[in-house]
Amino acid sequence: MIYVIEIVVAPESQRDELWQLFKEYCQELSSYDGEKRPDTTRHYASFDAYWEEDNRIPFLIIYDHEPIGFCLINDTGVCYRIEEFYIRPLHRRRGFGKTAVEHVKEHCRCMGRHNVIAANIYVNNDTAIRFWLSAGFNDTGRRTRIRHLRLIETEAKLTG
Repeated sequence: MIYVIEIVVAPESQRDELWQLFKEYCQELSSYDGEKRPDTTRHYASFDAYWEEDNRIPFLIIYDHEPIGFCLINDTGVCYRIEEFYIRPLHRRRGFGKTAVEHVKEHCRCMGRHNVIAANIYVNNDTAIRFWLSAGFNDTGRRTRIRHLRLIETEAKLTG
């Protein structure tokens, strides 16, 4: 079966749709980090910045006219960083995530500022680790700590 998805830079008019997905994502993250997040944008101060700052890009992933995921990119000045990435569980393991990552990598390649795109993964999220490695990201060997959590730093080259 052939699936057709759209990956678009989310316009202001779809901010609320992306926020609904973001809340689902946060609930899922709670199973890895134990953090209870309130039902408001205030718990993620940078969310609105994706429509206000030139160095941030909010991608919305759409299947059959329905938003099923998102990818939030930040140009850190050194590399592009995937800050948050989510595909609804019902739509996983169908190639949507990898297709979205390839689209985002190509978008970053075309912007041409950096040769690397990075993503951090909770060290206890085996499914995400397998996904990012299968999407062409490599474990850098570096580990980051946020509060009590360890993150695996991964990156992918954008050029040959």
